[in-house]
Amino acid sequence: METKDDLIGRTVHGSYAIVSKLGEGAMGRVYLAENVMVRDKKYAVKVLKRELTTNPNFMKQFYDEAAHQAQLSHPNIVQMTDYFKEGEDYFLVLEYVDGKSLADIIDSLHGPMPEKQALYIFKGILAGLDCAHQKAILHRDIKASNVMVDSSNRALTTDFGIARQAGDEKAANLGRVIGTPEYMSPEQFIDSDKIDHRSDIYSAGILLFEMLTGQLPFRGTSQAALKEQHLGAPLPNPRTINPKIKKSLAQIVLKATQKEPEKRFQGGLHFLEAIKSYERGKNWKIWGLSLSILIAAGVWYSVQNEKAVRSLATLATDSYSQLCREQETLKRKETGLRIATESGDSEMVEAFSRSIDAHKANMTRFFNEYARAFDQLTTYRGGTVNKVFSEPQQADESRRVEYEQAGEPERAKFWNLIHKDLEEFNSTGRGPVKDAMLQECTR
Repeated sequence: METKDDLIGRTVHGSYAIVSKLGEGAMGRVYLAENVMVRDKKYAVKVLKRELTTNPNFMKQFYDEAAHQAQLSHPNIVQMTDYFKEGEDYFLVLEYVDGKSLADIIDSLHGPMPEKQALYIFKGILAGLDCAHQKAILHRDIKASNVMVDSSNRALTTDFGIARQAGDEKAANLGRVIGTPEYMSPEQFIDSDKIDHRSDIYSAGILLFEMLTGQLPFRGTSQAALKEQHLGAPLPNPRTINPKIKKSLAQIVLKATQKEPEKRFQGGLHFLEAIKSYERGKNWKIWGLSLSILIAAGVWYSVQNEKAVRSLATLATDSYSQLCREQETLKRKETGLRIATESGDSEMVEAFSRSIDAHKANMTRFFNEYARAFDQLTTYRGGTVNKVFSEPQQADESRRVEYEQAGEPERAKFWNLIHKDLEEFNSTGRGPVKDAMLQECTR
């Protein structure tokens, strides 16, 4: 009898060569696959468990997961690129993240994660979670093993397979796992079908506790024991485990993990802003000192010129990266439209069609914003522009770090492309072309 491991070495759907098994979760096994035409293009292919596919409600479940993934386009969420059925198996093709799970990273440290690294990763988690919540999609299983961290420390949340649309009671009893007890909110233990996005906030708070202390706040040998702790025991102050944690950061963790949902942060963005405010409180004096040194050195005017170029370059980089992101999102929304069309969901077809039109309009807007910033850059002296672009690691440092933390590790690519466009303009007089930019997006 054939087992799932026999997939290794096979090519499925004509395009995906299965290389090795990456792991196994509640919904099925996950394999590393390569594109048969472009071997350096890799994917994570999820093969759903056959015991799930025999459920008479499974087809809806399968399309639900595909539709959820198609809606979620964000640099801190693992992206779905395709879905299909072959033989008796159902497949989801996901973005491959070349990195480690957050659980493996925490385990390897044998103790607390350094604060800077922890907050850098965690802000990406919150950014992705906020994107899902904005679309009324709950994750329901936020935990360290469901977060991948790539080589640039970008966090990508995965396994939305048990997520469902908030308020979708029809999806409540399709046999899905409802969470992991160590991370579950009190209300999730009581009635997992009536939770809202604040349950994910609680689970995220437990995860931040784990990252900052190296251990989970509640541990037990059974789900009943964990339920009792989550419902009735106060969360330990993380400072009792790791005294290096600042009081204000500990208070953020404790607020996120309040027993009553209304006492927590009311969304991922609220949680994220609290962390950013905490960081700003630590760093503003350092910035002020640096500014006073610049003034004392008598270099204010030249710094302002370079600052203006950096600001324009950052704006252009914003627009270029957003143009490319919109193009990727457009492709996924077109996949979502195909899914909705095949499943006969007319409401979803209409929603995806509207979204596609909006993304096309956004692409035009971002190109126009890029062109305007580019035109202004051409008015500055070549020496100043070249100096700024030759030192990208110093370009508007606070914004650069913010973008990296938002999960944009390839901003250096766009920075270099802008410099290339400027050099092309200086030698030929030709400005940026939208179609050429879109081709560069995919390289």
